[in-house]
Amino acid sequence: QRLENPAAEPRELPDAGMFAVGDQLAVAGRDLAVALETAPSQELDEAVRYVGEAAARAFA
Repeated sequence: QRLENPAAEPRELPDAGMFAVGDQLAVAGRDLAVALETAPSQELDEAVRYVGEAAARAFA
């Protein structure tokens, strides 16, 4: 979201129930991939670092 509109407040994923979580994650992941296609290298590096940190916390 910061890549697409840095001045806007980040939007939160709605809580649509446990069965919608997979769809929400798939859409958010695709949105991230599309945004990073044109992102500067520094922002891409930052995004990859955040994903790595989240994975480390999730699987620790």
